[in-house]
Amino acid sequence: MWKKIVFNNYFLAAFILNAISLLVPIVLRSFLPPVVPLFYGRPVGEGQLTTSLGLVIAPAVSILITIINLFLNLWTKDVFLKRVLAASALVISVVTVITVIKIVLLVGFF
Repeated sequence: MWKKIVFNNYFLAAFILNAISLLVPIVLRSFLPPVVPLFYGRPVGEGQLTTSLGLVIAPAVSILITIINLFLNLWTKDVFLKRVLAASALVISVVTVITVIKIVLLVGFF
């Protein structure tokens, strides 16, 4: 099945980046305060905060999007759409890693 996936290296890189961004808040939990900002689209205050383990929400959503893109890649026949799905999975993973690491560096006690 892995051989059927067009641009499978992009999906592999996306899964690796997602795993890294999922492990960072778990490993560095002792260096993080009990609540951290994550929901920047909400009004300023408690609505923006989540627990330190809440930082795994972003990587979990990114993994879900990558899996959906992977199955759509298997299902579709158009090569251009396959390329777009693979590239978007990788871009979403990179943005997720940047977001999680930036939040950890912002509020972490190092």
